[in-house]
Amino acid sequence: MIDSNTRTPLIIAFAAVLIFVLSLASTGAYFLLSGIKKVEEVVAENTRKGALITDMRVAARFRALTLSQMLLMDDPFDREEEYDRYNAFGTDFVVARNALEESPLSEEERSILDESRVVANKIGTTQMRIVEHVQAEEFAEGIALQIKVSVPLQRQTSRLFSKLQTVQRNGTAIAEKLAVEEFRGSLYALLAMAVFIVIAIFIIGRFIVMHTMSSEQAVQIRQSELERLVQQRTVELTKAKEFAEQANQTKTKFLSRMSHELRTPLNAILGFSQFLQLDMEKTLTPDQAKNMIEIETAGHHLLELINELLDLAKIEAGMVELKMEPISFFDAVNESIAMVLSLAQERDIKIVNLVDNNAPIVLADKLRLKQVLLNILSNAVKYNYDGGTVHVDARILDSDLARLTIKDSGIGISDENKNRIFHDFERLSSHAGIEGSGIGLSVTRHLVEIMGGKVGVDNTVDDGCTFWIELPINSSVI
Repeated sequence: MIDSNTRTPLIIAFAAVLIFVLSLASTGAYFLLSGIKKVEEVVAENTRKGALITDMRVAARFRALTLSQMLLMDDPFDREEEYDRYNAFGTDFVVARNALEESPLSEEERSILDESRVVANKIGTTQMRIVEHVQAEEFAEGIALQIKVSVPLQRQTSRLFSKLQTVQRNGTAIAEKLAVEEFRGSLYALLAMAVFIVIAIFIIGRFIVMHTMSSEQAVQIRQSELERLVQQRTVELTKAKEFAEQANQTKTKFLSRMSHELRTPLNAILGFSQFLQLDMEKTLTPDQAKNMIEIETAGHHLLELINELLDLAKIEAGMVELKMEPISFFDAVNESIAMVLSLAQERDIKIVNLVDNNAPIVLADKLRLKQVLLNILSNAVKYNYDGGTVHVDARILDSDLARLTIKDSGIGISDENKNRIFHDFERLSSHAGIEGSGIGLSVTRHLVEIMGGKVGVDNTVDDGCTFWIELPINSSVI
């Protein structure tokens, strides 16, 4: 035991050391938080610059594409509508460029942006001449001017944008590296102070405690140490979980960006394939015409997959915006059936619509509800037999829910696979010969759930499936 004369100075020394190390800790925490904030600001600014460059590139490509489509349109009203889209893309380009010019740029980025402005002005002048030819219905002169002048300038613009993106990414990497190094230095300083705090408190505290407490109290301390170890392990597991969630968010961002980058050139491919098919008998041999149709079919399929990837990425990132409003099952079903009717007629599949004007009115997002119905209806046709049937019906379950059912006479699904089909990228081996990505039903499940509903399937193998969705009824009409 330590006498009272010795214990008092030790307690005072312990308190003084504790105050000192707490002061160091608060200082280190301040610099650490400052480093985190700087890293976040650097990442946010460079992400914004990258998005603006991408917006400029997309707007320029789509503006050129709309101009190409104007040259191919016979109806003046269609040309006028396409001209409005052409102007809208031009506005998007200017807004993105002005926002980028107001951002902090390096000398090299500023030089490339100034050069791109000169080329963009040339393109704008050339495209206005092409528009004048279109308005005068001088399509041959417009096409010749586009091929001879506009297309080379567009290629030059594309190269400048690629160069600008490369410089921006390199600058982003350097800025982020510097910010991370500064953050890392603050973190190391804070860790060093934390180690010092732990050691100082441990030495002084243990010296006092071990000489002033009874054996029973020592046991309690040991239990407390064990609890501390458990808490420490819990913190480590929590950090591991947060790391996994961050990795999933990174994957989602990657899918979103890659899908956007793929969709832009794919739309250009589809546009030019449609352009070449306008007069196939004169410009293409039979084999070339057949190949061009296959290119367009494959392109549309790939575009559908990319759109599904974008939807999945938005859902996982929590970026889906809904406009909840009263929607009649009658209207939504009729509009969706009209979109798959030609696909069903090609295989002599009959769609029986039992939904009438008295169908329930539910609370949902109109666009997303049609996306869900279109996905299930297209699957009902795709996985059906030739000459089969699809029945669509709706009813009220109770005062809160309404159910819509879509029953097909197709190949069906086994019980063990019923839940698998709603998982991401899940494809059943029995469906291997049919086009699909395994994303559609996963997106469907997510969309129904965020609208406050449920989706499921009842089935019998070789006797078709009955997919159903349940959504809340609009309370204002109950």
